[in-house]
Amino acid sequence: MGGEVRPVSILLVDDRLENLAALRAVLDDQPGYELVDAASGPDALRELLKREFCLILLDAFLPGMDGFEVARAIKERERTRDVPILFDVGAADYLIKPISAEIVRAKVAVFADLARKTAQLREQAVFLQEAERRQQALELAELKVASERRYRQLAESIPQIVWRSLPDGQLEYWNQRWYEYTGGEERMTTESAWGFLHPEDREKGVKLFQTALRDGSPFQCECRIRRADGIYRWHLRRALPERNREGEIVAWLGTDTDIDDRKRADDERVDLLVRERAARFEAEAAQKRAARLYVEARAAVQLRDDFLTVAAHELRTPLTTLRLQAQQLARGEQASGATRTLLRSVDRLCKLVDQLLDVSRIAAGRVELQLERGDLRAVVQEAAEWFGDEAARNGCTIKVEDEGPVVADFDPLRIEQVVANLMVNAIKYGRGKPIDVSVRRDGSLVRMVVRDQGIGVAAEQQARIFDQFTRAVSVREYGGLGLGLFISKQIVDAHGGSIRVASQPGEGATFEVELPAEHLARRPGSALQA
Repeated sequence: MGGEVRPVSILLVDDRLENLAALRAVLDDQPGYELVDAASGPDALRELLKREFCLILLDAFLPGMDGFEVARAIKERERTRDVPILFDVGAADYLIKPISAEIVRAKVAVFADLARKTAQLREQAVFLQEAERRQQALELAELKVASERRYRQLAESIPQIVWRSLPDGQLEYWNQRWYEYTGGEERMTTESAWGFLHPEDREKGVKLFQTALRDGSPFQCECRIRRADGIYRWHLRRALPERNREGEIVAWLGTDTDIDDRKRADDERVDLLVRERAARFEAEAAQKRAARLYVEARAAVQLRDDFLTVAAHELRTPLTTLRLQAQQLARGEQASGATRTLLRSVDRLCKLVDQLLDVSRIAAGRVELQLERGDLRAVVQEAAEWFGDEAARNGCTIKVEDEGPVVADFDPLRIEQVVANLMVNAIKYGRGKPIDVSVRRDGSLVRMVVRDQGIGVAAEQQARIFDQFTRAVSVREYGGLGLGLFISKQIVDAHGGSIRVASQPGEGATFEVELPAEHLARRPGSALQA
């Protein structure tokens, strides 16, 4: 079916993480391989109970339950007895990691050929033991030379650096790859060869190799080796002892495998993890700071609202008395312009106090609507007459289109407040220009439009002007608290309607309010919580 590769599971059993990593490095890039790691014999047996494996790569020298005991247990089970096992014993030869398919096949061929030659020599030795002893010795010498030649050819054919030393550690052979990499001269001394290691790694590498020579144990270290161009690259230097039949070490076989790319990738990964943890810590700290600031801001807003409520209530009582006295003075026949100015100032101050109270009620969710069935155009007309004198003083005229009654469900006092805020703004920002107001029925909605020809509102400010304490112009030039449109929007929203503005700077502003003509919540004398 197409080019799909059926996945197979391979069990890697080794107690050394570096060995598992080397096997994975070889097999990971092969399609269809599912690699499962086990660090001990019991772990391997448990994995065999979970799934089927096509191959087991088994370390013979596992601690505790060694590889042979594991293999025996596997073969005793009906379910797993036919699973092939490949031992990694590290005695006759070793695998150069990372392993390629070509190297594996070459090693298998060498070992098979050596086994046949050994069997043949044994047969010949028995057959010619007495008659051809001297000839046998000659043939054995020739075979040894041929084997050595094949070993050298194999060492020259692989991409890794291969070397060999005598039992005392004196280096006697390097493959051509070493000379190509280092640029060193043929037949260099052991001291010269170790001199290609980085000064910081040289002493450590020599000590580890001397320890391996003394103990007869495998040698391994990571070191930087100088390239011909002077660049140091990380290598994994490994060596295993080669023993004769008596168990005596006759040579050391070693390799240098370039791991620089992997090493740098590991360093970058560690650095990335460190930066990621630092960024996560900073993000958590910023989140905590933001939460603390949010709590503090909420507390400050609540404190401000409480202050506005108390201040507004405290101001309202003396202002009410002052307003009554100003109204009495203004009704007198001898009322002067200063008296009327005083009355207007008191009225403006009372409106500011009312706005502060509305803001505190809105923040606390205590605004109630008293819905009634009424004529919206009549409310608008009454407001226009109320602000007629104010408009005249500012050189404005207010024209309300008369298209007959527009009946709807609304709170007269609250809608009158909305109309008043819009007209005050039109007079303030459209000084000396006419103001047009229209009210009409549009299906299930009633629409009120207040249009001035004043300074207009910039596009980037049109959404913000409905926010609390927000102004689109300088407070020094036009005054006010920046609450009128905010309160108007809250009232319109409470009615289930909408308010928006369309404007260009220098071309005036058009405010449009839409309200539902009929409100389902309306009942005679009923109240609606906003």
